[in-house]
Amino acid sequence: MKRLVTLSAALLVAALAAREARAFGGSDVGTSGAQFLKITPGARPSGEGVADDIHAIYYNPAGLGTLRRVEVAGMHDSYFQGVNYEFAAAAVPILAWTDTQQDKNKYGVLGVAVYDLEVSGIEQRGTTESDTPVATFGSSDFAYSLSYGYRIADLGLSLGATMKYIDQTLDNVKASAVAGDFGALYRFGRVGVGAGVRNVGSKPKFLSQADPLPTTVFTGLGYKITDNWIGSLELDAPRDNDMTFGLGTEYKIFFVDKLTGAVRAGYNTKNAYAGGFNGASFGLGLGYGNFDFDFAFVPFGDLGNTYKYSMVVKF
Repeated sequence: MKRLVTLSAALLVAALAAREARAFGGSDVGTSGAQFLKITPGARPSGEGVADDIHAIYYNPAGLGTLRRVEVAGMHDSYFQGVNYEFAAAAVPILAWTDTQQDKNKYGVLGVAVYDLEVSGIEQRGTTESDTPVATFGSSDFAYSLSYGYRIADLGLSLGATMKYIDQTLDNVKASAVAGDFGALYRFGRVGVGAGVRNVGSKPKFLSQADPLPTTVFTGLGYKITDNWIGSLELDAPRDNDMTFGLGTEYKIFFVDKLTGAVRAGYNTKNAYAGGFNGASFGLGLGYGNFDFDFAFVPFGDLGNTYKYSMVVKF
């Protein structure tokens, strides 16, 4: 109980620090570039708000240090307004084949990921007032990342870092930048507490216009209520918006043999402005052996709905 009280207090302090960090960096909406870096990958964490598998490569790279097996993931996101978002990642415990089953990740875990947002058919207007577009063009946003997570077993602490290369194209104009994510994760018993920062780096520049990255300070708390029921809380403080918080839960169902199912639900205030279900998200999962298939439904009110489909394979 003392540990839980202490960690709860630490979480509150981290949240306050995140708010101050946001205020120091500025909070004007629309002042950051590379907004696609805010899109969360993975149907499972999107549907519940928990990332304790390979998707930690985005949410908190420290979580990679807890993985004991090779994991590969892929996701397709049918984003609103006809926008498509793709994500692919792999995580490999270093020299895992040389150690016992208990020490598979004692040298840390490497992860690589690719993020891709594509938009086509953007209408181009001429200099005269007309409802008819003179042409159409597209845009693409890519990020390539390399991550490392390390678990200090004696302390129950994991640390992680990610380096990203960002490549953007708008019609025939290009921009690029480099960025880093840094995180820490502390686990004891059924509780996990994490904190860190995402997207710290240089400014992508289109012609003469350069905008800072959407740097976000985050902290979160996860709790394993029972062996098949988990819950989470996350607080995000982006430099270009107000602080947001998210709640999530997953209930896992064990069927026969290697077959499992999962029901998920979440709520995040960063999507509440869109109307509709006001930030709610819902998800389903089906697993068999080393394969997990997940689906998430994230409504965005008048903007439309997002449907995420992902698969994780563990070796």
